Amino acid sequence: MAVIGVIATLDTKGPEVAFLKEKIEKSGHQALILDSGMLFEPLICPDIPRHEILELGGVEDLEAYRKNGKAALQKAMTEGLKRMLLKLCEEKRIQGVLSLGGGQGSAMSTTAMQALPIGFPKVMVSTIACGSACFGDYVGSRDIVMIPSICDICGLNSITIPIFSAGVGAVTGMVEMRERTSYQTDKPVVGLTMAGVTTECVMRVKEILDRQGFETIVCHCNVVGAIVLDEMAQRGALDGVIDITPHDVGGMEFDGLMKCDENRFASIYKSGIPVMTLPGAVDFMLKKTGSEEVKRLGDRAMYIHTPFHTHIRTSYEEMYRVGKYLTEKHNSCIGPNMMLVPLKGYSQQNREGGLIYDEKANQGYVDAVMENKNPSVICKLTDMHINDPEFAEVIAEEFMKLYHSGANEKEGD
Repeated sequence: MAVIGVIATLDTKGPEVAFLKEKIEKSGHQALILDSGMLFEPLICPDIPRHEILELGGVEDLEAYRKNGKAALQKAMTEGLKRMLLKLCEEKRIQGVLSLGGGQGSAMSTTAMQALPIGFPKVMVSTIACGSACFGDYVGSRDIVMIPSICDICGLNSITIPIFSAGVGAVTGMVEMRERTSYQTDKPVVGLTMAGVTTECVMRVKEILDRQGFETIVCHCNVVGAIVLDEMAQRGALDGVIDITPHDVGGMEFDGLMKCDENRFASIYKSGIPVMTLPGAVDFMLKKTGSEEVKRLGDRAMYIHTPFHTHIRTSYEEMYRVGKYLTEKHNSCIGPNMMLVPLKGYSQQNREGGLIYDEKANQGYVDAVMENKNPSVICKLTDMHINDPEFAEVIAEEFMKLYHSGANEKEGD
């Protein structure tokens, strides 16, 4: 029997939560009800009342705190929920979490869920899980399952009953499967970044490193991947990084659809682990297909990558900006590091004869690296394309040198 934490504003969603509790118990598990309501008396009795949660958020007297306004109260409840979920998780009092809510409830519950570790079952049944929502705000860098409630969470009917049941099935199934699954490794862990246009390269590098005895974790260049790798480095769970596809850096520089911030890889660069950076997919900016921006840049080389994404070629000056930014980050590295550049192109369509091949623009990245790097940064230029099979072998070989040089330095210490 597992315990599922169920979060909801019980002043408006009592019957719905009672239904979830019944379904959880019928599935052979137990529900632990947390009340995140802040207005009226709860419609059903919670296991963890709102005042206990609010106390963890710094609020001793709910009625007195109301004078600070709705936003302040919601912030306190969110902080309290986050601390409560972490406490319950660390004490192994819950094995999964399920929530249902509208806009406010979804924001509070999912923010709290983001504090839980990757792999811990998290399910949110929400009115805002629809096509007009920006999901990044709700899921962050965590594996939160969002289930659209379709209609508002106001009663049990022919739409909500099967959807609420699906939410229970999702979280209990995740909990049961997690109990049956265990994975531990004593292998050194290497993080790689990838996009569709660098997949050939990354897959070959991964294959080589796997044979060498590494565990490889490949993250997409969608910003979240970089955040997860940096969190791993912060807690000492990462032994090296091959940043083949820092596309999100270009997104930051050129206001693309996938853009990091200045904190990208902050923990990685100061961790002392070996870091290698390549210019994969920094040779185009990602814009929404059919947008005004695409029309405005219509004189540039471009192609439609998906019905939603268009790749637009970057100029020499823009490539220089990205190269300078990444080089300055490498200058701050305290561990062995390298910038490796494939001179024949940085992505699938950036090769001779490709839709966005531009040798002069590519040179902007090279010039930035060579003109701005410190002596501590190893730089190697190769007369290959990023997706050439031989280049993957070069990446793996050079990374192994970095890795072993770092290991030798640790032994010397």
